[in-house]
Amino acid sequence: MIGKSKRSRPPDEDPAEAQQARQVPAASGAAMEQILLKTLDHLDEALPWTRSLPADGRRTLEGAVRTALDDLRSRLDSQGAEDSEVPSPVPAELSRSLGPHRAMELTQVILDMLEEAGRTMGAEEERSTLVYTRHAATAAAALYADLAEARNGRKATTESRIIRHLIEQTADTRTVDDLARLGWPTEFDCFAVVGEAQGNDEGQGMENARQPIHTTVARQGGRALVGENEGLMVVLIDPNRSGTPADFCASILRFFADESAVCLGPFHHGISGAGASIRAALSTHAAAPAVADPITAALPRPLHADDLLPERALNGDGDAADQLYQEVYLSLTGQDPDGPLPTTLLTFLRSGNSLEVTAKKLGIHPNTVRYRLRRCVEVTGWDAMDPRESFVLQAALIIGRIRRSHPGAD
Repeated sequence: MIGKSKRSRPPDEDPAEAQQARQVPAASGAAMEQILLKTLDHLDEALPWTRSLPADGRRTLEGAVRTALDDLRSRLDSQGAEDSEVPSPVPAELSRSLGPHRAMELTQVILDMLEEAGRTMGAEEERSTLVYTRHAATAAAALYADLAEARNGRKATTESRIIRHLIEQTADTRTVDDLARLGWPTEFDCFAVVGEAQGNDEGQGMENARQPIHTTVARQGGRALVGENEGLMVVLIDPNRSGTPADFCASILRFFADESAVCLGPFHHGISGAGASIRAALSTHAAAPAVADPITAALPRPLHADDLLPERALNGDGDAADQLYQEVYLSLTGQDPDGPLPTTLLTFLRSGNSLEVTAKKLGIHPNTVRYRLRRCVEVTGWDAMDPRESFVLQAALIIGRIRRSHPGAD
């Protein structure tokens, strides 16, 4: 008959059952709406940090919750829940603004809501909902991985920029801002560690070591910056009163190549001190071949910058020469460069470190020479009786005598 459907009802279909089946989606939709409203009402309880959000931030967050449920509804209505790519429940822009931890918390709340909504429907819809939430969780994990990689890239760029400015002595207020963004305080104590990164022959040594170094230092209570200078990895560490430089350095030695000199800069304060420590460590690395074992070429690990002052000064490091002059020579001479201590020390060093020869040249008893040499140790910290330390004293005397004769060059 014209106007009648050619499709007839199957003979075994009960009209009442068909009517009930047609009512299921509507009933499920109402239940889903109730779950949505319940989720929105309890956001403060589920996510306590939402209480401090401004009004527009709260609306954005609630919008994400609604959008996720609407997307599930639309896919179930079109029976395409498994056919197209499922988005992350929390979009990229909102994830960036919330931060990784809060974004993951919100994702879990949304996924819980969707699964609860699925349980209000029939078995097939519930199964499709579970598939949807599994795909949504995978999409969220991929998004957070991408965002984390981008954050790490920006952080690495910032760290490298800070290290470069510290080395070049061009740090300014922007450097202070960069440090603040990385969680560093305005005032801090620090030291530098310099060496070739493990696996650097593959070109990825420093990048592979960056995060493990951050993690290692953080576990000890400190904070770190990782940068590069002419192929060397530069690590600046603020121990944050949680340990000694030697402790922190020992914990990250494994990230440096076995054959590389690992050099420890002096402990300094603030931005200017950070730059000085890095430059001292770099200078120590450059001078390291001078103190390598003549047979095995082995080096102590780490090399302390203050232990290589003469070699650094001979290699053109003005800071090392200044340190020898101020901390050693001036401590030794005081106001009298021709006093008994510098005179005795210089004579001793020029006499083959012989007490008797020194005593004879000065016309004094050898015990007097011994006494004056002990005084030299007390005022400088270096012992002329030790071959290595006598070299440090001799370098300081040479620098001091030259500068004394050219006072305008100080």
